[in-house]
Amino acid sequence: MINKQSTSLRINEKTFNSLDEFALQGRGCATTRPNHYQIERNDERLRVARIDIQRIESIEIDVQFIHILDEHKGKITEDQRNQQIKVLNDAFKPVGITFRYSPNHTKEHSNREWFKMDHGSAAERQAKSALRSSPERHLNFYTAGLRGGLLGWATFPWELEGDRDRDGIVILHSTLPGGSAAPYNLGMTAVHEIGHWLGLYHTFQGGCDAFGDHVGDTPSHSGPNSGTPDDSMPHNACKAEEKAPVHNYMNYSNDQWLTEFTPGQIERIKMHISEYRSDFIV
Repeated sequence: MINKQSTSLRINEKTFNSLDEFALQGRGCATTRPNHYQIERNDERLRVARIDIQRIESIEIDVQFIHILDEHKGKITEDQRNQQIKVLNDAFKPVGITFRYSPNHTKEHSNREWFKMDHGSAAERQAKSALRSSPERHLNFYTAGLRGGLLGWATFPWELEGDRDRDGIVILHSTLPGGSAAPYNLGMTAVHEIGHWLGLYHTFQGGCDAFGDHVGDTPSHSGPNSGTPDDSMPHNACKAEEKAPVHNYMNYSNDQWLTEFTPGQIERIKMHISEYRSDFIV
């Protein structure tokens, strides 16, 4: 939570001097940043596939909630799950995606080591191998305590074929709606990580490098934005005539500030679903 007596931020047991510092250190998103070779290989596959996204009218994604606990730490309520699903459905409605889940299929598992898992750790591997549901038919949505300072991470669509066990998203339990990780407790961490899971990069991918996030209508900017930046200002946009996309789900602003995907991002999501996650297409 933010300490109102200072500019410091304490998130997931780690203290940062400011929201800006937290954003510059990654806003707790540990999703692996793909290199140019991986990006080009994926783009080439999408080009060769000649995907017709116009045929994709409806997408339904079954969410498998998997809550990893340390005894009672990390407990998630039914109301929080329902609120998180609503947040996801509101955010991805322009894409044509509906998220749903069955309360009867929710999993809980107490394991102190797994609860404090880090990205790429043995604990992550062990937990996912033991608890996952079929990644072709479900979004495996893990919640846990995570290593200090982290909010979550995701796998990219093309990783599914080579490593089914790791597929899904991992989210700090207190970022779900009603959690204690203010100003990141409105459920947008899950929206952001699912954006990665469906093939999107950060809007500031590569900074002002020409490669960018490979979406034509997201203005390139030199780095992440944080807090609640004035959307009338250009901030760190790479081109003088543009403004940084401070409200984009794939940026690092506070949860309350994240409200949009662009048409280009929506198109890219549908292309990745068609190529890698076609079982979700209705």
